Amino acid sequence: MQSMMFDICCVVLGINSNFQRDWLRRDLNVIGFGLIGWLVPSSIPAIDGKSLTGLFFESIGTELAHFPSPPALTSQFWLWLITWHLGLFIALTFGQIGFKGRTEDYF
Repeated sequence: MQSMMFDICCVVLGINSNFQRDWLRRDLNVIGFGLIGWLVPSSIPAIDGKSLTGLFFESIGTELAHFPSPPALTSQFWLWLITWHLGLFIALTFGQIGFKGRTEDYF
């Protein structure tokens, strides 16, 4: 429906649209390999003999122990949450760039 409305607007306004419909170019390979590509290095015990993934999951368990009340702002949970997800999003972004760059012959 949106595509049809967009096409009608382009015709009425006289706009030549070269906008690619599948601009996101979603590929589940990127999500799978990106997740594995982040889980493997984040599971290496590098922080006082513990892994980032282990510390994050451990903090989730600690916070769930007193479930109705939210985590305190000084809780280590927030540090592990932000660090783990930031690493995941960076891995997924570089995975998207690398995978699509390779399939579209950028490098």
